[in-house]
Amino acid sequence: MSIELSIKKQLAEFTLDVSFTADNIPVGLLGASGCGKSMTLKCIAGIETPDSGYIIINGRTVFDSERRINTKPRNRHCGFLFQNYALFPTMTIAQNISIVLHKFQKAERKKRTAEILEHFGIAALADRKPAELSGGQQQRAALARMMVLQPDIVMLDEPFSALDAFLKQQVEQSTMDLLADFKGTLLFVSHNRDEVYRICKNLQILSKGKICRAGSSSEIFANPQNITAAKLTGCKNIASFEKTDDHTIFVKDWGLSLSVHRPIPADTEYIGIRAHYIRPPLPDETENCFTFKAAEYRNSPFSVSEYLFSENGTVPLDREISVDSGNVLQHPENKNGKPQRLCLPAAELFFLKN
Repeated sequence: MSIELSIKKQLAEFTLDVSFTADNIPVGLLGASGCGKSMTLKCIAGIETPDSGYIIINGRTVFDSERRINTKPRNRHCGFLFQNYALFPTMTIAQNISIVLHKFQKAERKKRTAEILEHFGIAALADRKPAELSGGQQQRAALARMMVLQPDIVMLDEPFSALDAFLKQQVEQSTMDLLADFKGTLLFVSHNRDEVYRICKNLQILSKGKICRAGSSSEIFANPQNITAAKLTGCKNIASFEKTDDHTIFVKDWGLSLSVHRPIPADTEYIGIRAHYIRPPLPDETENCFTFKAAEYRNSPFSVSEYLFSENGTVPLDREISVDSGNVLQHPENKNGKPQRLCLPAAELFFLKN
């Protein structure tokens, strides 16, 4: 199973202009709200029509502006899970599923509905209406309705955004377990970098309707390549630099001269490092080790963020310390603001284009 698309659509604030291919490896579409992620899915499903381009699903052209092909949504074999699940509120769960099987005879509809309810573990909820179900149960029902038609492609649009933090983790794992046997293409839309990283091996990062970075999730998080992708994947420390030599740069905002291990690209002006990579030096470690003083602390249940100034710096570095790793307890100076020696490992620095 695969999808190939290259489409353009004029929207109110920008032109959606995306091109990518995907096969049976889950692909995440990551971006801020309003960047065109959901619109891309709607164009694939046929809910919206691109101004130009083409969409090919499993070798079958479902949209081609030049050839005037625009297959109706019901004939595209797409499974689409909306943010609000779009269950019919006046119907039971069994009726919600049965209604999409209208092409089949009554006996076959009943059989398939019973099978999918059993497969998704909600057979006992068949006669209940959506309002009588929890958020996780509603999502299972929506997934069952989507999968009963055996789609070629499954698209999940912010599927966990409506759930509270505790339920979200449970439902995420449950959803992916239920979809584990799906052999087609899975597209997953989210603005949550952690969700995307856990679920998707490949990423398409969108910004104002365009893909600004694409590739494997691990590769992109390790080397975002541009500022937009770095910010969307959670990098908080980004600053311009001046090249000193082939292995050294000076970051004026941070007041630091840094050794770098990666070749310095000729067309880049920015450096980045993720907050959790700033750490105390290892024994006898001296490279990129500096004295900082924390100007502010922010606590959460499982981490502490420090805002660090070097002696000559004017912009703070954000450092995240994991509480459960014991780092906070090992460094009591974090609590009293004393200067501390910390390292910015050269291997964790990456260069960024604007």
